Amino acid sequence: MSSLDYSTSISDSPKTTSFHTGDLGALDENGFLSVTGRLKEQYKLENGKYVTPTPIEESISMSRFISQVVVCGANRPHNVALIVPDWIVIRSALNISDDKTEEELVNSKEVRGLIDEEILLNTHKLKKYEVPKNWAFVAPFSAANNMLTPKMSIRRKIVIKHYDDIIADMYGDDAFTSGAYDGGEKAVAA
Repeated sequence: MSSLDYSTSISDSPKTTSFHTGDLGALDENGFLSVTGRLKEQYKLENGKYVTPTPIEESISMSRFISQVVVCGANRPHNVALIVPDWIVIRSALNISDDKTEEELVNSKEVRGLIDEEILLNTHKLKKYEVPKNWAFVAPFSAANNMLTPKMSIRRKIVIKHYDDIIADMYGDDAFTSGAYDGGEKAVAA
């Protein structure tokens, strides 16, 4: 294959946007290709809709109040998000003094309202089923807690497994998602 012959690297089906590389992409009106995610990260909601979490996470993380985010929802009715807030920016924007603890901020209606607004503002171009219905604050993902790779990519499966109890609370059940983070198994009651 020459460097200019891309036809053999694209999937045989004209309707699919997956490549043999495992990337998902979209062509714009000018014919330029944008990589929108990885095929192995894609999962299916209970309603049968397929979701690629990367574009959703990128949209949500455009907020200056959010440092990191992981979206999940495999075999569930809707998406939920695990959010790492930027407390310094939130304190500054809401004029909150340093004497309030992060625990008090987590439970603050003002802070939760701000994050709700930011999610709605940044996800307005997404499909309705892609927008997370619930979210929760979590501790920062780092290489020290094994939630980031050495190149600083989020280890989605490890994050979801670690926060399984918080995810179950967001869905209002006592389920654990053994494998549901990668679309493998359906969540089962504990």
